[in-house]
Amino acid sequence: MVNIVCDPTFARVDKLINLLNRSKLLHILLILNLKQEPMRFSDIKRIVDSSSTTVTRRLGELEENGLVLRKSYSTIPVSVYYELTKEANNLAPTIQSMYDWVVEHDMELI
Repeated sequence: MVNIVCDPTFARVDKLINLLNRSKLLHILLILNLKQEPMRFSDIKRIVDSSSTTVTRRLGELEENGLVLRKSYSTIPVSVYYELTKEANNLAPTIQSMYDWVVEHDMELI
């Protein structure tokens, strides 16, 4: 009989999957990864085609979890830019591989 031990890392993976599952969050990560340079809030909002509230929440969650950096510049009005952290850049190929897998297998999941 095989002894299966529950690795505590699984709980952290579950938390990551739950974070990534939030509305528009993957889309935000994707566009920041593709752009490969800091982006203004208004540009992110326009591209993901979502409400200011949703984009604000997702960017805040990404920043809280160390996946996005928020930089403010003292201009009038204040300019705020967002970019991926090193950790998010390291995660990007994993997310891309899931996307590629779905496309390759023409998956229509239920």
